[in-house]
Amino acid sequence: MFKKTLIAMAVASVVAAPIASADVKISGVVEQTFTDTENDANGMDTSTFNMLNVSASEDLGNGMSAFAKYNMLTKAGTSTGETNGDMVVGISSGFGTIVAGTMEDFTEGKLAAMMDMEGNGSTELAGNAGRTAGGLAYITPTVNGLHAGVAGYATADGTDKFDATDIAVFYDNGPLSVKVAQETLSKDMTTGAEEQTTTSVGASYAMGDMKVAVLHVGRDDQAGTAGADSDDTMFKGSYKMGNNTLQLGYADDDSAGKDITTVELIHKFSGRTSAYAGVTNNDVTGNDSTFVGMKHKF
Repeated sequence: MFKKTLIAMAVASVVAAPIASADVKISGVVEQTFTDTENDANGMDTSTFNMLNVSASEDLGNGMSAFAKYNMLTKAGTSTGETNGDMVVGISSGFGTIVAGTMEDFTEGKLAAMMDMEGNGSTELAGNAGRTAGGLAYITPTVNGLHAGVAGYATADGTDKFDATDIAVFYDNGPLSVKVAQETLSKDMTTGAEEQTTTSVGASYAMGDMKVAVLHVGRDDQAGTAGADSDDTMFKGSYKMGNNTLQLGYADDDSAGKDITTVELIHKFSGRTSAYAGVTNNDVTGNDSTFVGMKHKF
């Protein structure tokens, strides 16, 4: 009887003891777009974009916390693309944040993303490392709206160095946001004779229901070609009218000597569900397009 009592007490103490667990959250988006492009032999393009995010965090004590994020992307239809999103693990504390894994560089995820629009209407011009496996980044704490980040990105090329490095400074003060980044791609990434250096400067300002953003991107030795420099300028403006938002995007592609203009209207049925329609005049490809789509976030 005494042994049974001891066993029962031991079991009770184990059950009653607090069990450490991470705070896990699940979110995502499902989006369907239909695009009709001129001079396209395929006719109407259809694309489905699905994203599932699983994130977790844990309080480590002493002002430190750990976090992880697993992001799955799937694209189907006429237009397909990458199927891997961010997959990172990191630690955050008063000294800042250290994050490692598959992630977008600052130049792409923080500056070029300022020009993202709906459907195929993006006025973002590529030319950076994008989302790269083997990334390691440090982000400073924010002081008076100012913080900075430095990162290196490695690819599976068998070398013992980072194939891209990126340093950025961010300033946010009320309606004003300013972002600056410089990224260097190694010869391995450009597959050219030279490294490519990309300097991006972006700013946005909100005035009531109106928001405007501008982004300038300068590239030296683009794609590893010596002397192949370019300066691209992008603009995005939006105006909210109740549940509707009118957006205008413009990109001046210096390399092609042509531009891209997109106008779109977005209607929000709720904070999670929206529909959109727009037109794009793409002088770079010479093909104009119209698009409609619907998106639900959860």
